[in-house]
Amino acid sequence: MITIRPFFLGAWIYAILVWVVGSTLMAQDQPPDPANIRGWTNRIERALIEGKSDVALQEINKAIEQAPQRSQLYLIRGSLLFRSGKVQESLPDFDKVIELDPQLKPYLWQRGIALYYAEKYDDGLDQFVVHREVNPNDVENAFWHFLCAVKLKGVASAQKDVLLSGRDTRVPMMQVQDMIQGKTTPEAVVAAAERGRPLEKGNDYDRFYGYLYVGLYYDALGKKAEAKKWMEKCVDQQITGYMGDVAKVHLDLLNKDAQVKDTTSDNSRPEKK
Repeated sequence: MITIRPFFLGAWIYAILVWVVGSTLMAQDQPPDPANIRGWTNRIERALIEGKSDVALQEINKAIEQAPQRSQLYLIRGSLLFRSGKVQESLPDFDKVIELDPQLKPYLWQRGIALYYAEKYDDGLDQFVVHREVNPNDVENAFWHFLCAVKLKGVASAQKDVLLSGRDTRVPMMQVQDMIQGKTTPEAVVAAAERGRPLEKGNDYDRFYGYLYVGLYYDALGKKAEAKKWMEKCVDQQITGYMGDVAKVHLDLLNKDAQVKDTTSDNSRPEKK
């Protein structure tokens, strides 16, 4: 979730966390090294892009068997599982990181997002509160805290108790913070995100973030059709990395929810004579 342009916040903090616990990158053609965690970040990113997450999971499983006390490996596997849509399976690995290295808990925003999707909202609130200690200028952290709060006490109460961020310089994050406080509209967030010209080459992070958080906001309001529309536009930006995969996970859940409703609606219709 922090960003130094052009990389978005999620990838940057993830890389910093891996660095904090001693990880460095190695050449892509070298085998994975469970003893010092080298090369895993590149390896996992490449596997996800190429649709080979199952192969990467087998490799990281073997690495954990060889080095079961390496907290970095559990962070990597938990992230891989979540980004592959295996939300519930990811949580034990994130918790294992804290068990092995308790001082790393504040950095584990990935765990907070997984807790939200696992419907463990109280634990999610706690994770985002402690993450603010190490990342105080991150509106994304405030937003995910808001999502957990909505589930626990409703939109109106959550808007009064936003975990305010400091100055987040990314477009359109300050408008996103105003939105979850009820001070501005999703339309204003989209307008800020689309103020610049669409990029012909490269990744348009302004639009990605705008569409992502507008889609998530509409979902929090229970407006599933609007949420789906904006999440589709978000995924269409083809942003790679952690938050790009979060968008895909959420859109997949929205699609599954729509399919269940369609099936329920069909079953409730009287048979024609």
